[in-house]
Amino acid sequence: MVSHATTVLAGIAANNATLYHRIRFLAPDAAVIVDFADGTSIFIVRDIEMDRARKEVRADRICCAADFEPEGGLSGDRDTALAQAAAECLRRAGEHSVTVDRTLPYLYAHFILQAGLGIEYSENLGFEERRIKRPGEIEHLRHAQKITGDAMTYACRLISNATPNRHGELHHDGAVLSSERVRSMITAFLIDRNFSNAHDSIVVTVPHVADCHHFGAGPLKVNLPVIIDIFPMDNATRYHGDMTRTVVCGTPSEELRRMHVAVCEAKAAGCVALKPGMTGEAVHRATTAVIEEHGYSLVRGDARNECEIPSMRHGTGHGIGLEVHEPILLDHGGGGILAGEVFTVEPGLYSATLGGVRVEDMVLVTPTGHEVLSPVGEGLDWAG
Repeated sequence: MVSHATTVLAGIAANNATLYHRIRFLAPDAAVIVDFADGTSIFIVRDIEMDRARKEVRADRICCAADFEPEGGLSGDRDTALAQAAAECLRRAGEHSVTVDRTLPYLYAHFILQAGLGIEYSENLGFEERRIKRPGEIEHLRHAQKITGDAMTYACRLISNATPNRHGELHHDGAVLSSERVRSMITAFLIDRNFSNAHDSIVVTVPHVADCHHFGAGPLKVNLPVIIDIFPMDNATRYHGDMTRTVVCGTPSEELRRMHVAVCEAKAAGCVALKPGMTGEAVHRATTAVIEEHGYSLVRGDARNECEIPSMRHGTGHGIGLEVHEPILLDHGGGGILAGEVFTVEPGLYSATLGGVRVEDMVLVTPTGHEVLSPVGEGLDWAG
């Protein structure tokens, strides 16, 4: 945490990855962790959770809101009472100012300020601790990516082995294979392995593929590429996988093959550049340089007028861990890269008429370079 400062993290841990990373404790209600400048800590949680918290949470004291009832009493609203108690805890401790992160609900800020304390905002509180993954976290990510790769292999084979009807629409088990149907099948595959797919998966083809984050809609068709992006959470550890592949049932066009070669080479260049001492921006430039060497353009922002021309329209990647998207970005302005960080590397090219290609892997930054976690084949043909 931030040194020489008393810090406060608060909220519902299931929705707040920074809080969860600090306490490693899940409950349906909100909780507060106060880390004092002297190295001691107090965890405030609902009274019925205290016994479990004593076994699981790394804190010097486990308390409930009633332990810090202010002079005017506690609100009958549970969340408000917790915020009141957190402020009273800080007041009794003689604090004059606390440091908070970007996730602190305003409810807590309101009562902390009302108690006469100052609030200092830290841009990096919580995120600095999350960036460098510990060995156990790396293994969690490796496993999450392994299951994500299994789901990807299942989905790509499903599409590659589908049967087109006379209209070119893909069929499986006597029914049309649509983006929606494949997504539901991926979700069922993941649920069976104790993974959540709360954000759903992307299964997208022409013309929606020109919108890089369109989830896809309608029947899949022969000879057209399908981008599949799967980013689930392991329910056991709460760490995420994230992988993208492109699959074609039938024969891809020559232009699509050229796009695929460019994207795969760009991904490889990004991985090579991903090492300590580099910056996220330098990795992005290494990736996009390959895209441009192959004759394709880079387009950012509103690309509606150029949606038919194959182009790369996003950054190279992002940090990953307890959230799918974590700092830092592999993009313009991306800062220095540290050994132990884990990123996605995911260049892509998109055209509303030709189709799109994206290939994405999860990559660990090692002291001397990089390691692709749980690698999976990158080809367009998954039949077999």
